[in-house]
Amino acid sequence: MAQELVSIVIVTRNRKEVTSECLKSVLAMNYPHFEVILVDNGSTDGTAEEIKKRFSKVLVVAAKENLGLNGGKNLGQKEAKGNFVLFLDSDTVVDKYFLSELVSLAKSDPKIGVVCPKMYYFDQKDIIWYAGVKLNLFTSRTDNIGHDEKDKGQYDCVSETLFAPTAYLATREVVNKLKGHEEMFFMTYGDTDYGFRAIEAGYKVMFCPEAKLWHRLGKDENTKTIRGLGFNLPMRAYYFARNRVIFMKRHAPKINFLVFLFFFFPLMTIYFSYKIIAFGGGWKFLYPHLSGSWDGLRFAFGGKVENSWK
Repeated sequence: MAQELVSIVIVTRNRKEVTSECLKSVLAMNYPHFEVILVDNGSTDGTAEEIKKRFSKVLVVAAKENLGLNGGKNLGQKEAKGNFVLFLDSDTVVDKYFLSELVSLAKSDPKIGVVCPKMYYFDQKDIIWYAGVKLNLFTSRTDNIGHDEKDKGQYDCVSETLFAPTAYLATREVVNKLKGHEEMFFMTYGDTDYGFRAIEAGYKVMFCPEAKLWHRLGKDENTKTIRGLGFNLPMRAYYFARNRVIFMKRHAPKINFLVFLFFFFPLMTIYFSYKIIAFGGGWKFLYPHLSGSWDGLRFAFGGKVENSWK
């Protein structure tokens, strides 16, 4: 395989040790020709300084404030020189052959624009967290294929998918075509939007089962706590609720969006409110969830929204 340069863009915030473990695994990969660009999103725990000290081969780009995950990706992308750009979350550990497998699949077909790896829970190494994804453009419901299943090779076939959270490799052609991630999303749904925009531009988004990583998310945590709703911070509760509406308005067919807005969205708002209370999230999570739902409605009817939760 001709070794083309891959730019790896990692965005982090106040994750000094976790980010260090991610970088150790990245630098141990067998693919020899890559650069690592770490965007520090306004950390207050000395992350940027510590990474500079520990990893001389990593380019650290320090943002003065929290730009959000998508703004951070765009800042890192400006420094990327590679023929491919890998967007990787900092709370991951990757396999030795991770990048080789992603690049190999990406180069196998000129119509492939984005390649997504197989992902596992960090605390149960053989339990799948992601092996592709489905998204219903009536309900907005998203389901990771293989979720919570033990890996017995049942998803070891390359297949088309829609997007990937956490990690995905994009070709330079797609990177130039899409011109970055949509910063309106700030956090959550930016990867979803990116995959859908790639498909709408005529590219394939592929699942690569031989490329593997472990996401620092515990299986029990993901099923028995509020983290199962996608929340680990109140601001995530806000953006999940708000961005769901923004995404559906941008990508669902008009009739689908209307069905979603007037039927499924109210039901989901009630359901998530109940789950927040059941998980003990209290007003700390319920208020931003309801605020995000309200701002989503404002956007649906032509209102403007700002990324006010930081």
